[in-house]
Amino acid sequence: MHASRSFYGRLLDGLIQGAAALAALCILSICILMVSMSLSREFGINLRGADDLIAWLCAAAAFLILAQTFQHGGIVRVEIFLGTLSPKWKQRLEITSLTVMSIFCLFALSAFSLFVFQSWDFNDVSQGQIIVPLWIPQIFAAIGCFIFFLSVLDELARVLRGDKPRYQQMAEERLSAGDFGETL
Repeated sequence: MHASRSFYGRLLDGLIQGAAALAALCILSICILMVSMSLSREFGINLRGADDLIAWLCAAAAFLILAQTFQHGGIVRVEIFLGTLSPKWKQRLEITSLTVMSIFCLFALSAFSLFVFQSWDFNDVSQGQIIVPLWIPQIFAAIGCFIFFLSVLDELARVLRGDKPRYQQMAEERLSAGDFGETL
């Protein structure tokens, strides 16, 4: 079982789960919109702007689910290579990788945040069928990137303390339960 989490850790886990729930709602909304578009064509009805909504929902879902995917070990790692290393070198490589990843996340977060701010500042609106201030759909990329950044920092802190990263723990739990789907 996992060690007990601090207040910050539980708060972050709740944030990650909330973002994952929003991503699931986005995917459900995409499904409903696509089925509605298909059915409406049969009755000669044109659902204007549905394509725009679907595109925004796809982007929102992709960014909102990043942290949970990372936390659960769904992001590609090179386990075959890592398995050949001593525990000391494996920890060093994990620290290096998570540090580089957190720097990249911080860069992406700053770029997305600037993009959202500029869209808001310039009153930029969408050019499709539905006129929406662009900062509204864009903000989900920044939010998802922020939560992902926090989850990477959380894993970096765990590895710096000498603990196993959660994504490694979860992968080991899946293997011990007989779930080899992620390893094939």
